[in-house]
Amino acid sequence: MKKRAGLRKRLLGVTLIPIFLFDIMIILYSCNQLAKSVHQEVESGLKNVAQSAAYMFEKEFPGEYQQDSGSTGIFKGDKNIEDAIEMLETLKKISGADISIFYKDTRIATTIYNKEDKPIIGSKANAVIIRDVYKGETERFYADTSINDQEYFAYYCPLYDSQKKCTGMIFAGKPSYYVRGIVLQGVLPIVTIIILALLAMSVIMWQYSERLTGAMRNLQNFLMKVERGDFTAELGEMVEQRKDELGRIGKSAVQMQCALRELVEQDSLTGLYNRHYGEIWLRKVMEDAKEKSSAFSVAIADIDFFKKFNDNYGHDCGDLVLRKVSNILKKNMEKQGCAARWGGEEFLLVFSGKGLDTSLEEAEKISEKIRKLRMPYGDKELGVTVTIGIIEGNPQRNMDELIKEADQALYEGKESGRDRVQVGSVKADVPSS
Repeated sequence: MKKRAGLRKRLLGVTLIPIFLFDIMIILYSCNQLAKSVHQEVESGLKNVAQSAAYMFEKEFPGEYQQDSGSTGIFKGDKNIEDAIEMLETLKKISGADISIFYKDTRIATTIYNKEDKPIIGSKANAVIIRDVYKGETERFYADTSINDQEYFAYYCPLYDSQKKCTGMIFAGKPSYYVRGIVLQGVLPIVTIIILALLAMSVIMWQYSERLTGAMRNLQNFLMKVERGDFTAELGEMVEQRKDELGRIGKSAVQMQCALRELVEQDSLTGLYNRHYGEIWLRKVMEDAKEKSSAFSVAIADIDFFKKFNDNYGHDCGDLVLRKVSNILKKNMEKQGCAARWGGEEFLLVFSGKGLDTSLEEAEKISEKIRKLRMPYGDKELGVTVTIGIIEGNPQRNMDELIKEADQALYEGKESGRDRVQVGSVKADVPSS
């Protein structure tokens, strides 16, 4: 489980880390582009407000600046500049922007108030703005202007008298927190969508990696079983039903298993199981019988006078006889248990889940079918018979002892005239060694 979890984490890391980094880049790029767009909109809006305020100010307060010696107020034409505050407040309600009017470099009317709730009249513009706007006579937008300890996005434009001489400036601005709030409102949906998409992708990749690591683990376990010689192992649908490379590897592994099974388990001439696998089969039947108290029988079959086929007609004829007899054994033992070539012309028959009486009947049927077999060879038609020695299985006995007793029954059948099924004598239970 730890290995599987480690593999899954590596898969998730390989897939999700690039996606996560890509999402971070998208968020940063989106924030940057949105901030630029908002700043441009704010600049355009503040420019309109500043120019509108300048137009209204010149219209409502025509004439030149002058200072009445009898008062501290500044006049423009015959109107006191203090009266302009009401007009600026109206514009602020309409536009949402603070507005200030400067005479030269000094603020003489404004909608910005200090902590005592008084307009900050008499305050100076900073040196950069004085240089750029008042003395340089150019309109400018600033994204980081500090006014009354508050950061502003600000637009400044110069004011002129009738002689086209710059006499002051007009300011329109919005607090930076307000602009950042707009940016944040625009970014939040993007970030939320990206995070939700990343979470959804994580869930999908988690499920995919879970299936992938599970399939890889199944394939690994399957190959380990095949490596240990378990050719009955099944790969499972988790791998077999996949349409990707892993599924194709799984199918190739199954084909390899089948090829190895044929190579290791089957006798190349007869197509029956070989002696090694016959022993494995008998041992498994004995173990099952011991656990489940099920019956089984063991038989040894031998082709009668097989040497004469080789001596009289050659080894090709002998091979033909072996294949024909093996075909009958294989076909008839397919649902009864196991048939294996034991060596030469001898065969091991294991009747699984059947008592001696039933096994004896099946063995007689096999003997009869072989007896009726006719094999054309050259200008002759050859017949063949077998002798079978059979005993009742006992899971408490040693496997070699059971085979020896079946072989003894075969010998007795041969001595009694061949072409028969000979039942071996019943032995007392002997603990397995």
